[in-house]
Amino acid sequence: MEHRPYEDWLLDDERLTPEQQRDLRRHTAACPQCATLVRANLSLRSAPVARPTAGFALRFQRKLEVERKIQKRRAYIGLTLLTLVSIGILLWLITPVLPYLSLSPAQLFVTWVSAVIYLSTAMQALGTISSVLSRIVLGLVPLSAWAILLVALGGFSSLWIASVRKTTKKKAYSRVRL
Repeated sequence: MEHRPYEDWLLDDERLTPEQQRDLRRHTAACPQCATLVRANLSLRSAPVARPTAGFALRFQRKLEVERKIQKRRAYIGLTLLTLVSIGILLWLITPVLPYLSLSPAQLFVTWVSAVIYLSTAMQALGTISSVLSRIVLGLVPLSAWAILLVALGGFSSLWIASVRKTTKKKAYSRVRL
């Protein structure tokens, strides 16, 4: 027996059409589960609304004010600590550069030029090494193995993308109002 539309009708506070009301009455007469839900819904609606004790709203507002003050104080302390740690890390990162500040402009220029030349030489050496190694590896491994590897990497990439999409997909939850 299909309960879903009838349960939705019972739990929603929206008005039903006369045809829906007729279908709901027929279904609840035949279905004990939905009839129990109707009785529970009626007993919940007929229950008296509990009134708060005197002064509850004032006590609640005062408690909220105290909690907000505590939360603001914690945020201020956290922000202060974050600022101090950031300044400390920045000073720690700057310390290797401090000796260069005492150099003359000519010495500083020579130091920078030598660093740029060193980096370009290192990049050229790495490029030469990688081209030699790639020629050796390409000569050792047959073309069919490269094709299989490429297809396998493509398959793993598509599986990875599918799993990321599945885990990040928004879940739709039905809203049930009692």
